[in-house]
Amino acid sequence: MNDRVATTNDAASHEQRDAEADLVVAMLERYGLDGRARSALKAYFHHDPHAGAQARRVEALDAALAGPETEEIRAASSYRVFLDLFAGLPEADFSPHWIEQLAIAWSALRLAGAETSWCLRAANGLAAHASRELLAGRQSLSPLEIEILSALTAAGFCLADFLIELTAVRGTELVAESQAEGGEGRFLSGYVGAALAGNTTTIVGLLILHLRVGPGTLALDRLQREALWNAAVTRVRTLLREGDLLVRTEAHSCAIILPNLKTHAQAVLAANKVARVLELPLPVMGTIIRASFSVGAVWSPEHGHSADDLIRCGELAVEEATRSDRSVVLFDQTMLSSARQEARLETELVLALEGGHLSIHVQPQIDLATGKCIGGEVLLRWTASDGTQVPPARMIEVARRTGTGPQLTRWLLFSVCRTLAELTRADIDFRLSVNLMARDIMDHELPLLIEQASNFWRVSASRLTVELVESAMLEDPEGAATVMFRLLNLGVTTSIDDFGIGYSSILYLRQLPLRELKVDCVFVSPMARSRQDHDIVEALISLAHGLGLRVVAEGVEDEATYALLKSMGCDRAQGYWIARAMPVDELATWVTNWNQRQPAS
Repeated sequence: MNDRVATTNDAASHEQRDAEADLVVAMLERYGLDGRARSALKAYFHHDPHAGAQARRVEALDAALAGPETEEIRAASSYRVFLDLFAGLPEADFSPHWIEQLAIAWSALRLAGAETSWCLRAANGLAAHASRELLAGRQSLSPLEIEILSALTAAGFCLADFLIELTAVRGTELVAESQAEGGEGRFLSGYVGAALAGNTTTIVGLLILHLRVGPGTLALDRLQREALWNAAVTRVRTLLREGDLLVRTEAHSCAIILPNLKTHAQAVLAANKVARVLELPLPVMGTIIRASFSVGAVWSPEHGHSADDLIRCGELAVEEATRSDRSVVLFDQTMLSSARQEARLETELVLALEGGHLSIHVQPQIDLATGKCIGGEVLLRWTASDGTQVPPARMIEVARRTGTGPQLTRWLLFSVCRTLAELTRADIDFRLSVNLMARDIMDHELPLLIEQASNFWRVSASRLTVELVESAMLEDPEGAATVMFRLLNLGVTTSIDDFGIGYSSILYLRQLPLRELKVDCVFVSPMARSRQDHDIVEALISLAHGLGLRVVAEGVEDEATYALLKSMGCDRAQGYWIARAMPVDELATWVTNWNQRQPAS
């Protein structure tokens, strides 16, 4: 790669295609392939219209290219594609689509190590095969057959000449459109496979490039986004060496194949160069736009011996780059093991929801004024097949990826209401707080779902507190407020969870219909030892009370903290010093025992 920066715009690729179309026209004229000659080619195709004719031409081409020095290249997946396309010459009549597909296959073969003489040998093999078929054991040809053979010979060598000249102009670099026949997956796999087959003693690098979609990109219309991507591709093309290959894989993604590397450091350097040139603003339809891109880098044989292995690892690397908002990520094996584990969890979560293998635990909350246990926070529990406990936050992320979030929310709310009904039968007056996903508070069906669950289990919705995370309110404060007001009308208490550790704004406390504020354990746990945390908690309690909110402190891990919170006027507390989260079937006994130990008010 070199450091040359593109000065052309996205029209370059169109100009290149126009130039190649002109090249085909010039070649046809040079070889005398006028309308009469091309009609003769069609006549040859109709001479033997049976299905076996194409197969026999492919066999003839294969025989013409055979040789001990070419066995590895002939094993490349692009080899069979090239033969099929070249053998279709009589029928194809030099259509632009056929020409482009043949150019792609030829570039992949060149990448695998094929010499330019291969296309000449293919042309000669096709002409020799046609001669044998037309003669069919006779001593001479008819005038029409002579014209057919002459046209076919000229066409074969015209095509070979075109491919040789195309290689000189393009090198082996091209962009394969995702709409190409067979799909982008097959084409990319074929290209990478060809590179690996032709590089048994050297390293093959693979870079996967994604346009990161953000607010600025989403504001562009389809044509503007395409122009942005074309400008990026044009700039990346300037970095390619002779022999590098750029393949369009999706609407705003591409792969760059780097064959014949001496060390993996070259792949790392290439990835960083691509990232650097794309940091600069790009020309888009008369304006300048700065966009963000992610690059995932892998190389053989360290990250895989097959095309599929390298592509999979490259996609994992670029996904990590996008997720972590980094320009370049180099693949490592922990990504693959993590991906396999996440895939297993996705499958298991679906089965767990269907089979009823999830459960809830409850961590008690104490009314600091009376010392009585009056409620608790519901926590999801799920044990994976390997025996590990999956944290609730991770469980929710898996549900989001698998599209089972609504199903999980429904299961959770019905389970909470069932637990409230069981506690009522045990003559325990109790409230339960439940954390919901960010998307839930944007769902206008949430109040209806809570109403259905409370009616089904014959419990009052007023015994339910919905804890909301800040990210939900940051996304759409007005939408969140609409849903929250409907919850309040049902009697549900609304609470803001983990206040103070994210992007908390006092404005939310004033504008949103909240009834409770939970102070995060990051401030509560050290407050008996840290004057600063002590003052923060005291200030938050005072602020919340001034706004008419009830305060719940999380993370009470010792008696001193419990006493401090009580002296500050905090309303409720929960934490390990009081009790860890426990299974639902243990809750009634624990609550009864705790409350019996408290002094009568």
